[in-house]
Amino acid sequence: MRVRVAFILAATSASCLRPLAAQEWRVTTEAGRIRSALDPAAGATPSVAVGLHFLDPSSALRISGGVPTRADEALWGGVGASKQLLRRAHSFMAGIDLMANAFALVDRSPAALPVPGPFDPPVTPNADRNGHALAAQALPMLGYDGVRVQARIRAGASRYTSRIGGERRERAVTLADAQLTWLPAGTFALSPLVQQYRAAGEAAATFYGTSLITASSSGSLWATAGRWAADSVNDLQWAAGARLHVHPNISLEGSARHSAFDPLYLQPAQTSWSVGISVLLGRARVVAPPVPAAYRDGKALIRLPYAASKAAPSIAGDFNAWTPAPMQRDGDHWTYTIALAPGVYHYSFVSNTGEWFVPASVAGRKDDGMGGHVAVLVVR
Repeated sequence: MRVRVAFILAATSASCLRPLAAQEWRVTTEAGRIRSALDPAAGATPSVAVGLHFLDPSSALRISGGVPTRADEALWGGVGASKQLLRRAHSFMAGIDLMANAFALVDRSPAALPVPGPFDPPVTPNADRNGHALAAQALPMLGYDGVRVQARIRAGASRYTSRIGGERRERAVTLADAQLTWLPAGTFALSPLVQQYRAAGEAAATFYGTSLITASSSGSLWATAGRWAADSVNDLQWAAGARLHVHPNISLEGSARHSAFDPLYLQPAQTSWSVGISVLLGRARVVAPPVPAAYRDGKALIRLPYAASKAAPSIAGDFNAWTPAPMQRDGDHWTYTIALAPGVYHYSFVSNTGEWFVPASVAGRKDDGMGGHVAVLVVR
């Protein structure tokens, strides 16, 4: 787990902008001052790391391990997973975000793992860098998804425990955040965020920040910056990164970040950076959002083959407040015409028996996060 504010904001904004992806596995290699928030000394020594990542619309998994360039530093490894459980009602949603992370440090003494540093011979390791850390979060969430605006409010709890060297630490906090994402165009998003942490017997710590991202078929750029509202923390917290697609399966990535304060893990201010390459395993499986069959005089035409529904269906989406509206028969298709401004819209069909469905043949079909599907409509 790295800087959570930068990661969450960038990932959320990116999910609004990038083409809809199916489940995918990626292998990454990177080098730099790679930071884990679970390691109190992370980022002090450059490392070379390898990772395996899984991502789909509602879950993620990251497994990584690294070798510091100094032989007296411990080998490290980490596992992080997240799952979002959602229920939707029209443009509104409710659910819970679950996250768990584990981190381990293992010294390279001859009795343990005699692995030298890449640039120096084996030396006596630092025994105080041996240990592990665990963290988990559960954040109930309410949200709204509009065409140009998305909003999320979460509140829950996080717990952290570690034993590194001879030091043991346990900490629990309640936390809440509110995020608003504005999408003025299909390739740009701006997201202000407020986060608050509170531990028993301590004053609340509040963070105010903003992130932005721009993306295209060639890659993406993102950045975030903010400050903690505390007299004892005057440092600016920031992060920035870029991804360049050099092949449908290969991307070059780089990022840098500075953390001023961590109220959950009580970490000191640190700056970290990394550069690397990401390789998609298997074929790139990207679902291109569709363009309406006709878009004239500000009106979009949505079509459904007659074979997909013998009885007259309805259509509901964030362009009509998710209120089912009847479709009309036109030859071998059911059609629906609506006046729309250029943008990105989500919708679903509704059968005459009240069943919500999106046939697999509909371009832009994606998992809605609660066992069903929605389709994505792009109006240009």
